[in-house]
Amino acid sequence: MLTGKPSSAKSVSIIAMTAALYAVFFYVSSIVSLSGFTLLYLPVILLGVFPIWFGWNGLAGSMIGALIGGALVEGLGLLGVFEVVTAIIIFIPNWVFLPKNSFKQGLKNLAIPIAVYGITLFIGTAYILWQYSVIPKLWDIQFAEALLLPEFAVNFVIMAIVCPILYRVITPKLRTWGIYSGNFAEWRSQRSKKPA
Repeated sequence: MLTGKPSSAKSVSIIAMTAALYAVFFYVSSIVSLSGFTLLYLPVILLGVFPIWFGWNGLAGSMIGALIGGALVEGLGLLGVFEVVTAIIIFIPNWVFLPKNSFKQGLKNLAIPIAVYGITLFIGTAYILWQYSVIPKLWDIQFAEALLLPEFAVNFVIMAIVCPILYRVITPKLRTWGIYSGNFAEWRSQRSKKPA
């Protein structure tokens, strides 16, 4: 069962939970990072499943978690907003372009979601590497270009393997609990069916 609009209490709970998970995943990623900057890693898992699971509430939580990660974990203060922009760049296209039922069994059904993940992740990774080479000029643009493909590859492997598994395992429970949003088209369809 899809729910078009969860109650206010559910919405706040979802936002708080997604923000906390994002911040924790951000912190754990920074521990294993050589540079002290996460350049995504574990948060990409959340950016792959939160759009479909939680919709707008997941976006709000991801933005808060990204700000906490950038400001406190990476020590960027207000420049942590760049991590928020990266979360938006990856989250919204995933929510809009991941097709309904794209995680059904079989490799054929995974082709479109994996392609969507690849495109959004590449753009998000390129953005954050470019941004940090401009403001606060943590490295030069040549270093950012050299990091792009390796950072993208690591994140893509994590996202392409873990997200479909999580989606298949956790989605049935979220539907049962009435907090599953669906992709953007599903969410919009459910909203239009709700009585005013």
